[in-house]
Amino acid sequence: MKNNELNLPADLKKFARVSKLKPVLVFVLCEITAVLFFLLTKDFMYNTEYIAKYKIIGHAFYVILFIIPLFISGIRQAFSDKTYIGTVEKVKVSTTQDYQRSFKPTIDTGYKRNTIYLFVRDQNGDVEKRKVYTTRSMDNQELDYFKAGDKVFHIYGSKYTVIVPTPSDTMAQCAVCGITTDIKEEYCHKCGYTLPSFFSGK
Repeated sequence: MKNNELNLPADLKKFARVSKLKPVLVFVLCEITAVLFFLLTKDFMYNTEYIAKYKIIGHAFYVILFIIPLFISGIRQAFSDKTYIGTVEKVKVSTTQDYQRSFKPTIDTGYKRNTIYLFVRDQNGDVEKRKVYTTRSMDNQELDYFKAGDKVFHIYGSKYTVIVPTPSDTMAQCAVCGITTDIKEEYCHKCGYTLPSFFSGK
């Protein structure tokens, strides 16, 4: 679903456009840097005794050099993201083992990581699975924040998926920075972007 199909406010449309442009620019700059490095070093590289004998190593080095920007620029994640609004059909929580910690991992002390997936039905009636949240599991973690029937909104480039407030709600969560603001306010008090309460007719 495209941004303009949601009739988003101008500032949120701009946020989505800039969010997509940034990783593209980083990717292009990284590739230009890789090309310059290749042009400046290829003669030296392929004239060294070892690389001259095993040119496949030099080829592999430069292939990796040109692939690296795909990972450091974030462009792959950028094109897998999208702006959407829809109704939650089902919530799935996946718990996995997480051994990222400052001390030696053991089976007994391993952290667990919770990942929340939403099955969201959009305005066209299509249901898509969306990963919305992942973190180390904690005793006080609220895993029931999203419920079937909730209307949710995600703006491209943000790490947040928020529940669209109903007319009876008093607070609205910003889709850009995640801060909760009084629903009477039109804009987020932290980042200044329009709150998603406009979907509820506020």
